[in-house]
Amino acid sequence: MAKMSEHPTIEEVYKRPEYFDAVWSKSIECYGVTKQSIVCMEECAELIEAYDDRNRDGLTDGTRSHMVEEMADVLICLGLLEHMYDIKGCDTRTRHPSPVGACAALIKAVSKILRYDTEKERLDGLADAVEDVRRWVMLLETENGITDEELGEWVERKTVRQQRRIEDDK
Repeated sequence: MAKMSEHPTIEEVYKRPEYFDAVWSKSIECYGVTKQSIVCMEECAELIEAYDDRNRDGLTDGTRSHMVEEMADVLICLGLLEHMYDIKGCDTRTRHPSPVGACAALIKAVSKILRYDTEKERLDGLADAVEDVRRWVMLLETENGITDEELGEWVERKTVRQQRRIEDDK
C-alpha cells in the first residue's frame, strides 16, 4: 500500500483512492454496511456537538481542535457513505442554513435507508445530504482558520488507526 505524504491535503487524500479506499473498504468488509452507516450518523452528531461547543465557548484551542477532529471524521464518513451506497458525484439540491441542519439531514437520510432500504429517492436524498455536509465542512474550515493540511493530517491519522484496528480484530 502506498504511503501518504507527510502532510497531505484533503484533496491529496481523496486523490489517493488506493490508500483511502483500501483501508475503508476493509473497514466496511470487516464491520458491515449497517454498522458503518450508524458510525457515520454518530460522527455527524459529534460534529454538531463540536460546532455547538465552539458557538458557546468561542474559538479556543480546545474547541478548534475538537472541530478539526470531528470534521475529519465526517469527511471520512462522507467517503464511506459514497462508497457503500454508490452515490458519489451527485449534485446537491438542498442548502441548509447551518451545519447542524445539514448534519441532521444526513443522519435522517441514513436512518431512512437503514429502516426502509435503498430506493432511488432515498439514495438521492442521501447524496444530497452528503454534498450539503461536505459544503458545510469546507465552510467551517474557512470560518475557523483550519487548513487543508490540518484536516488531511487528521484524516490520515484516523485512517492509519482504523487500519490498525482492523488488523487487531483479525
